[in-house]
Amino acid sequence: MKKLQILRAILDFFWFFSLISEIGILIFLAFYLFDPDMEIPIKINGHVITPTTLLSKLIILANVISGILFLYSIYVLRKVVGYFQKKEIFKSEVIENFNLIGKLVISSSLISHLSLFIFNYINRGPVVFSIEFGNYDSFLISISLGMFFMVISEVFKIAKNIKEENELTI
Repeated sequence: MKKLQILRAILDFFWFFSLISEIGILIFLAFYLFDPDMEIPIKINGHVITPTTLLSKLIILANVISGILFLYSIYVLRKVVGYFQKKEIFKSEVIENFNLIGKLVISSSLISHLSLFIFNYINRGPVVFSIEFGNYDSFLISISLGMFFMVISEVFKIAKNIKEENELTI
């Protein structure tokens, strides 16, 4: 189970530093969005957004919420790895958590990409569709990853039922 320990260490490292940065972002966001004199541009997924209008402030807020959802999915994944380390693989919580992780990743991706899509449509006129390959921030990869966790949840549910049936059989 060395790989599980490495995974847990990586997730803990990511969680710790992401949580610190998210707290900093939330504190900065309070000043940033409500101070009319602060017009520092922010770059989100390659798009520069300056908080001069209500729409641009909402886009920034939506992307912060998207980040919080993704960070929460990492927290839930850490809990799942903890169950795995205790050898509690087919618990109902594991199945529910895998499904929740999938929903959180999909929601985070949809909020982030749709908000930027709306921003570009309203501010720039032409709508640009891009498909990015080999990039982990790709919309398709994010949706696929979320769907994968939801499928894993279903697989674990089936496996749990089979395990319970086998335990009843003599």
